[in-house]
Amino acid sequence: MSLVFAAVAMPQAKAEEVGKYVYAYDADTYRVLTLRYGPQDGNQMLVKISGIDNDQDGRIYLHTKKCDTSKCDAYKWVTTEVHKPDGHQWFTIYNPGGWSSGDILQPYLVEPSASGKVYLREKVQTNLDPEFFLANYKRQQGKK
Repeated sequence: MSLVFAAVAMPQAKAEEVGKYVYAYDADTYRVLTLRYGPQDGNQMLVKISGIDNDQDGRIYLHTKKCDTSKCDAYKWVTTEVHKPDGHQWFTIYNPGGWSSGDILQPYLVEPSASGKVYLREKVQTNLDPEFFLANYKRQQGKK
């Protein structure tokens, strides 16, 4: 008696697209890690800020780029996963546009004074594994 085994094609779960590298920025006493999330034109990234003296310290949040101008030279990276005390979306990184603009870190849920702005320094490619970074985000969110 011979047994015949048929191979059944099982659909593979599609892997989430993420950037090839995790990037780091230093800003005053803070460290910011970012990873593109989704397609390059999707304007989403995962952001982790370390050095914050509150519950958001070291946690990873999904952010979406929201343009304030038609050319998107002024923008905010906002998350819906944490809200400010007034209920508005928290934006952790923003760029007000203009000739002397640069990306500014807003690590707290309340906006700093004009003199308290913390500018992000040069972006540096890290050797962190993007898939590990994504897995940490999912584990934090209770996702599999």
